[in-house]
Amino acid sequence: MTGPQAERTLTYAADLTCEDVTTLETFLNTQLGRVYEVVGETGETSFAMRSLLILVSDSAGFLHTLLRLEQPDSWQRAAIVREWQRLRSTAHPFNHCEGFDHDRWWNQVRHYDATDERAEQELILRFVDEAVLDEGPESAE
Repeated sequence: MTGPQAERTLTYAADLTCEDVTTLETFLNTQLGRVYEVVGETGETSFAMRSLLILVSDSAGFLHTLLRLEQPDSWQRAAIVREWQRLRSTAHPFNHCEGFDHDRWWNQVRHYDATDERAEQELILRFVDEAVLDEGPESAE
């Protein structure tokens, strides 16, 4: 039997919810907003902070759109993983701050679901097998 902690740990992007995205975006906006207040509204650092806030918003918006799809295509599944990772890795330096959800945001999500993970593993094994076959028996000497 799995406990509540294991159920909250995010392993696959297929388990993401719009609430996950909204919570992470809110956390990022809070953290980046604090920095933006210190930086002020003028200068290069201010422009960079504003750009980062826009990127977070755009990424979260795109992710919300993708999560509403019932049966995402392979490129959409890959985009869900990529956008989640983009937001998660942006939040990661703030992992010491109140509100950082270690259960949901700490681990990287590398696959959309278990099927995509198996397909990638099979592709890697096929590549390794082909490389071994290419070496031929003379390389074993």
